[in-house]
Amino acid sequence: MGIALQAIIEHLQELAPPQQAQSWDKIGLQVGDDRAEIDCLLVALEVSRPVIGQAVSAGAQLIISHH
Repeated sequence: MGIALQAIIEHLQELAPPQQAQSWDKIGLQVGDDRAEIDCLLVALEVSRPVIGQAVSAGAQLIISHH
């Protein structure tokens, strides 16, 4: 049983409030369904093809990135 993606988003917004983002920052969920259940996630500095490949290999349903 996973964690609701919406709960992860809410927790991240507590840690890094959206109002503190710069105007050019792409914040929040970029792709996906916030009603999804997450069993495995990957954290990366930025999303790239190798990172996506690693996430797929690991069975991750979510990538959390800084960039």
